[in-house]
Formats: sequence, structure tokens, C-alpha cells
Amino acid sequence: MLKKKSLLTLLLLIFVLVVGCSNNDTADGDNGSSESAEFKIKFAGTQPDEHPTSKTQNKFKEIVEEKSDGKIEVDVYTNGALGDNEELNEAVQDGSVSIVYGTTAYMGSNFESKFNIFELPFIINQSNVDKAFELMDTEIGETLSEDLTEHGFKVIGYGRQGFRHVTSNKGPINNVEDLKGLDIRLQPNDTHLKAFKELGANPSSLGFAELYSALQQGVMDAQENPVDIIYENNFYEVQDYLSLTNHVFAFTGMFMNNDLFESMPDDLQDIVLDAGKEAADFQRELSEEVEDDYIELLSEELEINEVSDESLESFQEAMKPIYKDFYSKMEDKEFVEKVFDELEIDY
Repeated sequence: MLKKKSLLTLLLLIFVLVVGCSNNDTADGDNGSSESAEFKIKFAGTQPDEHPTSKTQNKFKEIVEEKSDGKIEVDVYTNGALGDNEELNEAVQDGSVSIVYGTTAYMGSNFESKFNIFELPFIINQSNVDKAFELMDTEIGETLSEDLTEHGFKVIGYGRQGFRHVTSNKGPINNVEDLKGLDIRLQPNDTHLKAFKELGANPSSLGFAELYSALQQGVMDAQENPVDIIYENNFYEVQDYLSLTNHVFAFTGMFMNNDLFESMPDDLQDIVLDAGKEAADFQRELSEEVEDDYIELLSEELEINEVSDESLESFQEAMKPIYKDFYSKMEDKEFVEKVFDELEIDY
């Protein structure tokens, strides 16, 4: 009798173990292709889900997972879920995030100062923006990408956010005088901050997550961003005027942890680079397509004014001390001269 009970107990124990293992296998399997993936990528951004850059993150995921046959798994995080731009750049650098989709302004501010040449206000305008893209897609962009690897990043694609414009609660911006004394939030980029101080404004590099409430509470009078960010982040709810100043053309980039990239075999590296270029091209086209749509949507919420060509020329003239200062402080004078000459900037 004792032997029968022992046998039953043993059989019951085996049954429990088998069922338990089976349940664990099922739970692991719920994570999709995670078990078969050789590399897992965390791709983080700061914009809402409907923003072109967020859609581009998902486009990259789609391309990479398909072309790698599941060897690379991409998890997309949007809307600042993993942090703001500065936090995400640091996270990519230390490897806790794999890729960040952000603006080159943050790279210029914190890692590679050469990026700041494109952050000089009014250096890029409607007449030379195609030339600027040509530079980013060839020698100049390659130089910037190579320099950035020294800081732990691999550039896998450059995109566009378009021209940045000023919104305000204190009237439209039509000339340099309209900026004097204006409390305006800018990106935390020294080139931007110095330029707006030169124009007589009171710039601040308040965190982006705090911007809406600062405008709502009157802590800030104004802010500047491309129209897609202005609309998707509802700044029109707390601003009265949109001035199409076109003061900076914002490039974006997909910046990957270089150690992770280098750890991949050549075939997967090629897939990542090809997907980066394809996703960047997708983003450029989408961003340009929707720009006029965003302006039309904003026109229903804000008073919009276009800045005249004559006023834009006066803004650029006011920037000459900033251009000269930038040139004098840059060690690689040849790099600066090439960009200025190609964009036909008088400095």
C-alpha cells in the first residue's frame, strides 16, 4: 500500500513538472520572435505616434525584421516613453537604448560641434535647401558621420524636420525688432541660444516636456519648431501667432550605438544601413508632403504671417557676427569654408 502511494506521489510530481514546463514555454512564446532573434534593437523617439518620425521608426522596424528574416527584432518607443532627446542620446551612447531618432541640433550641442554649422540661423533657405541636402548626402554628411563614431554613434540615416518657425503670444514676428525682449524657448543648443541673444530675444533652453505648461502659464512668450511638431504637440492651444520665419532648417538623424552595430555580422550591418537609408528617404518624402497640410491645419487655430524676403535678408545680415564667431572658433576652417561657399553664405 505504501509503495502504491509513493508511486502515485511520484507520478503526480512528474505531471506537475511537465505541465509547469509546458506553461513556461507558452509564456515565452507569447513574445513573438524574441526567441529566434539574434539581435534586439530598442528604437526610441520623442514624437507622438502620428508624427512622421514615429511612422519612420515603424517603417525601419518593418524593413529590418522582414529583410533579416527575424534575426533582428526591433521594439519601437515613441512619444518620449524612454526619455527626452538628451536622455536618449546618452542612453544610446551607453548602450541601454539601441537607436534614437532625433535632431542633429542635439548632436551638435553635446557631441560633435561641426553639426552646428547647419544650426546657424538663416544659413539655409528655400533657394539653397536642395544643396544642403546634397551636402548631407555626400562628403559633408560622411565627415560628420565619421566624426560621430568617436562618440559612440553610428549614423544610419539623415532625415528632415523642415524649417523651424516662431509661435508667440505677443504678436507676429516680421522683423528683428519684433524679437527684442521676447522670452522664447529654444532647443538646448548654444548656436541657437547665441543667435537669438544677438537678435535681442531672451532665449531659454527649457526642457521640451515642460514647454506646453510654460506657454500655458505665461512663463514663456514664445517657442520655435517645425510646423509638424507645433501641431502634433498642440502648441496652438497656448499660442496666438505663427510666424513663418524659416530661421533654421532642421535635419534629423537615426543614431545607433556603434558597439552594437559593429557586433553584427556584415550581412546584418548591410540590412541595417539599407533600412536606415530607405526609412530616411520615406521620412523625407512624408515630411515634405505633410508640411503644407500642417500649415493649413494651424491656420484654423492661429494667426499666420509670412515673413517677407526683405525681412529675411535683414535677419541674415544681423547674423553675420554669429557666422564670423562660429568660423573663428572652429578648428576645421576648411570644413566651414566649404559649407559656407556651397550655400553661398557671406561671412
